[in-house]
Amino acid sequence: MVSATVDPLSEFYICLPRCQEGFDRIEQQYNLDTNIFIRPFTYFGDLLRGDFGDSSSIGEPVVEVMKTRGWNTAMVAIPAFILGAVLSLLLSVYSARRQYSVGDYTFTGLSFIGFAMPSFVLALILQVVFAVKFEQWTGLKPFNTGRKTGENFFQLLRDVTLPATSLAILGIAADSRFGRSSMLETLNQDYIRTARAKGLSERTVVWKHALRNGLIPLVTLWALGFSALLSGSVVTESIFSWPGIGQAFLRALGDADLDLLMAIVMFTGIITVVFNLLADVLYGILDPRIRLG
Repeated sequence: MVSATVDPLSEFYICLPRCQEGFDRIEQQYNLDTNIFIRPFTYFGDLLRGDFGDSSSIGEPVVEVMKTRGWNTAMVAIPAFILGAVLSLLLSVYSARRQYSVGDYTFTGLSFIGFAMPSFVLALILQVVFAVKFEQWTGLKPFNTGRKTGENFFQLLRDVTLPATSLAILGIAADSRFGRSSMLETLNQDYIRTARAKGLSERTVVWKHALRNGLIPLVTLWALGFSALLSGSVVTESIFSWPGIGQAFLRALGDADLDLLMAIVMFTGIITVVFNLLADVLYGILDPRIRLG
């Protein structure tokens, strides 16, 4: 019995109508059937009406995806930023006031290690030690390796702690170095020596007079860092299986989800501009010479 052979050309003509239907749907979805000069105006017109399109990778409207994923990212970004900003400020002041001390050398060495360590390595170390090994050693599991249910505050705290700590450590390592250099430069200024000569206490000199000018480089770093955190951390969110903007961006990039990619890129650009503007305003508040100039 001779087996019948299938002509590849006939198979092509059989599937051609289905291929054409798919092509027509894509053409209609992205307005590819309109003039190329009209498409940008059509897209921005849809944006003004609140229509960002539908996410093909997640299967939901882009607006809903951005709301849900943005809130999830904010739950990690806000505590990470607060923790990183407070600790980096304290370490900057401590290292500047006790230059070349044992504590200064210790924090400098740790900051260099944290600054050089890739984010995925730090995230994996925290995940393995505090979520896996700690349970094996003690039988307790205080932290989760990713988001679970978030039924209550304590459950949410277990979910958020490790990814927020991972992002905070990376911020502390970089910000504390810049803050230390800025505080050292400020503490050697003439007006600081004058304040000390007037008999002011060291605490007043440091926290009231020196800190305002020493904060200016940190404000720049905080503005850029917080906007980056709100835009989503792709690596950290992927490792901790956190359903935020960063993980959505990675998924949209792999599935060529153009509508979602455009929304994330625009969101990132807008908050970056807003926080840079906020930093410029804070410069004038911290240093009146900038405002008067």
